[in-house]
Amino acid sequence: MLRAALLPLVSLLLPLVAQATEQTEAIAESSPLAIDPMASAGKVVVFLLLIIGLILLLAWLSGKTRGLPLAGFAASDAPLKTIATLPLSMKEKIAVIQVGEKQLVVGITQQQITCLAELDEPLPVNNPTQSPAFSELLKKAIRS
Repeated sequence: MLRAALLPLVSLLLPLVAQATEQTEAIAESSPLAIDPMASAGKVVVFLLLIIGLILLLAWLSGKTRGLPLAGFAASDAPLKTIATLPLSMKEKIAVIQVGEKQLVVGITQQQITCLAELDEPLPVNNPTQSPAFSELLKKAIRS
């Protein structure tokens, strides 16, 4: 019974579907805006090159600004300096911090920083030379 009701409906819709298919094919053939896959691939390549260029520019800028002071203090004029650190585990360490003329021993954990002591005799402040570049460390590791 259901088939008998659907048969006239399908016979009415079938010519409409065929006509719609013919019209879309005619529009696709005559349209000057037909999709060219190479044009979209070209856009993807251009945007990819722009993104890579932006990443390289930002990497270069970060390398240039690495040695600049962040808060307006020169490295020697900074009111706080880390004199030495001793890692105790992955998340805990002990550090000697110079605050003005005082040197403090602090314990640093993931949750807090605690002042452990104030040094009576200050440790000598070593001005370390600039640490070697990663590429130099990698070359040294590969050689050995």
